[in-house]
Amino acid sequence: MKSLKLLIFSILLLIVSGLNAQNTAKYVFLFIGDGMGDNQIYATEIYKASLQGKMTPEPLVFSQFPVQSYAITTSADSWTTDSSASASAMATGNKVNNHEVGIDPVTGLNYKTLAEKAKEAGFKIGILSSVTIDHATPASFYAHEKSRGDYDKIALQIASSNFDFFGGGGVHSLGSIDDKNSVISSLTNNGYKYLTTAKEIENLKKGDTKIVAVNPGTYSGKEFYWEIDKNPKSISLAYFTKKSIEILDNDKGFFIMVEGGKIDWASHSNDLASAIHETIAFDNAIKEAIKFYNNNKNETLIIVTADHETGGLTLGSNVSKGLKLDLLQYQKVSAQEFERSLSQLKKLERKVSFEEVLDSVKLNFGLGDKEKGLELTKAEKKWLLEAYENEFVALKKINPDRDYLDHYSKKPLALRVVTILNTKAGIAWSTEGHTASKVPVKAIGVGEEYFKSTIDNTEINDIILKVMQISNKQ
Repeated sequence: MKSLKLLIFSILLLIVSGLNAQNTAKYVFLFIGDGMGDNQIYATEIYKASLQGKMTPEPLVFSQFPVQSYAITTSADSWTTDSSASASAMATGNKVNNHEVGIDPVTGLNYKTLAEKAKEAGFKIGILSSVTIDHATPASFYAHEKSRGDYDKIALQIASSNFDFFGGGGVHSLGSIDDKNSVISSLTNNGYKYLTTAKEIENLKKGDTKIVAVNPGTYSGKEFYWEIDKNPKSISLAYFTKKSIEILDNDKGFFIMVEGGKIDWASHSNDLASAIHETIAFDNAIKEAIKFYNNNKNETLIIVTADHETGGLTLGSNVSKGLKLDLLQYQKVSAQEFERSLSQLKKLERKVSFEEVLDSVKLNFGLGDKEKGLELTKAEKKWLLEAYENEFVALKKINPDRDYLDHYSKKPLALRVVTILNTKAGIAWSTEGHTASKVPVKAIGVGEEYFKSTIDNTEINDIILKVMQISNKQ
């Protein structure tokens, strides 16, 4: 009888362990489209369809995931979150004040992140972003700081994280190797390699560790160039995702966070065409995770979400003419690069006429071209003339490399051009800031069922730790 009971107990253990194994994810991807609300996604799908003459949306790969839900994004001190508070909620499972990174809003003590816990449990860790890796969202997975703007303090915590791979953007201030307190000294002294060439990144191989790989195609602030500008120096977010999988793939497993950071930046500028191109690039990165998932379906979870929505994007605001997102195909450059071209014009040792500026607008945005349905009205020309006089007659300084959160009291010419094109395409924005909207959550793989109903963003942390079978204790 005792032997029979022992046999039954052993069988039950095998059944339970088998069930646990089925609900265990060795490989977890968390994709965060910064500022990416439902309408940024839907606009991208309509745009892709419009270019093909179709009246049904062309779905992005993550729009086809079996689970499509939402997350609530409130921070500890506001209904409208910022990136550091929202990313910290996902990373730690706790609400954090806006502008703070990974710390208790009352005690100021550090919350341990799921990436830190996964690293302690033996998993390999990758943190990727199309903006700087010391920016709010990526920082929330390895850093703890009172202010998200203390970039140097945050960047110094990269080395102490001991995470295996950081990829994409660089850091705000690398410093000198001769300065023992600099970020580069900290990285070097902790065994990290800081790579900045395409060849170095291409040569990375499975098992390489303690790597910071920076896109050679970045602005001076070390964020990616805009996708719409097709800069030949740039390496795509998709390639960084593919390379991170190659490097981190191992029998124990990994956690990889990938941020599409410039969806947010474009939305702050109300530049929908640029936001669409950034969303497509983000989707291409997710495709690389899907390739891995297809070979590891029983052990992989992919989550796609956002930290918040930016801009309050409205589709179909032009009732009489409808939604015409195909008109956005005539925008050839980002608002930032157009500002840069205007700055170069201002440096010429001659007077630049308004007609010359309008020619540049027509070339880069199609505006003024009647055959494209983009003829400028008298009111629109007057609005552009006002900005021209500010910038080319009164010589008001316009900085194309300003912080994406800095806004002028009056829209500069480049942003007025974008606004006019948006209006003709039938879209509008309610703000240049964040909104309190719920954000989409898409999931596929092991544990996808936990995302089937609306959740709080803190629950993303809890679910990931549950499916990876990692303790959720601080």
